[in-house]
Amino acid sequence: MVVTSSAAFDFARKLCDEFDRRKKEEKEMNLPKEEKPKTAKGETENGISRKVTQIDYGKHEQTVKELDRQEKEQEYERKKREASQWCTLDHEHGPNCRRPPTGCSQDHAREWQIYERSTEEKIAAAERFRQEGNEAYRKKNYGLAAVHYRKALLHFDYTFAETEELERQVDASKLPCLLNLAACKCQQEDWEEVLTQCRQALEINPRAVKAYYRMGLAYLARDQFDLAKDALVSAHEIEPKNPDVAAALKQLKKNMEDYKWRTRDVAKEMFCGKAVEETQDHEEEEEEQEQEEANGEAKSEVQSVPEPASMDPHAETEPMGLRQRRGKGSVMQEDDDGEDEAEKRKALSCILMLAAGLGAISIASLAVSFLST
Repeated sequence: MVVTSSAAFDFARKLCDEFDRRKKEEKEMNLPKEEKPKTAKGETENGISRKVTQIDYGKHEQTVKELDRQEKEQEYERKKREASQWCTLDHEHGPNCRRPPTGCSQDHAREWQIYERSTEEKIAAAERFRQEGNEAYRKKNYGLAAVHYRKALLHFDYTFAETEELERQVDASKLPCLLNLAACKCQQEDWEEVLTQCRQALEINPRAVKAYYRMGLAYLARDQFDLAKDALVSAHEIEPKNPDVAAALKQLKKNMEDYKWRTRDVAKEMFCGKAVEETQDHEEEEEEQEQEEANGEAKSEVQSVPEPASMDPHAETEPMGLRQRRGKGSVMQEDDDGEDEAEKRKALSCILMLAAGLGAISIASLAVSFLST
């Protein structure tokens, strides 16, 4: 005999009553509701006649209501049939049926068919899809080939080998599918997918040369030179005479050198660009100062010229045009000297910046010799 407290008994009674109430609501949720009694023909609920002259509007209203009722009944039957296919409750199905809170709405019949096959049948089906993928790959239809390889790999998602021998057969059939799918993605330049498939292949066989090779190509396309070097060196250690791996290593070396030169060019352009801008600003300031000094000297010369004391025709006088030409000649000579100095400073700044960017001592010595000249 079970003994319990009154509080626990009351709580259990409440739970049972709540369960009975929900079951009753579920059974009655789709039952048709009672309709109100219809009024007499030609009258409304307030007893007012709907007949005007010879036209009985009440009759037309009843016809409209009857059509609406038939339409609702048809809709009810349609929803009832639909609900009977997925509703699990034991009651009259209808539009008020609620779908279960858990479960998947997708149809997994095909997955169940694959799952229920034997391991040998799954391996044979995957092999057929792999052969179809190879045919599409030879025709350079890489998209269709990738679809076939994915169908082959789908069979292994529902394969659970019972023995070690079957597990070895599954791995031997799955590995080429992964590598071939990675090859398709290499042709499509989907490098992230290439890395994913190659990592799965290396989990099966850590010495898969093609997996390391295609991972190296993916990293090389992304300019990740360190990772590409690790992958390609691993492939070269396993197969030193593989020509594809050797060619990829040469391409890696070339890309690294090109990247270094591009980096140096960018640094040189950046430093030289700043030096040229500073030199140009300094030259402009010096030219302005020289122009102001030349204008000031010309004004002082004009003011210091004395007036002629006599009108002696035999006096040696220098024509004004000759003096002006001489003055202009001296100014032009000063401008040439300033331009030469500016060009020397500009060339010196570029040489020093180049020496700082490349770190070459010989270029710095070249700058010293240039200063001495």
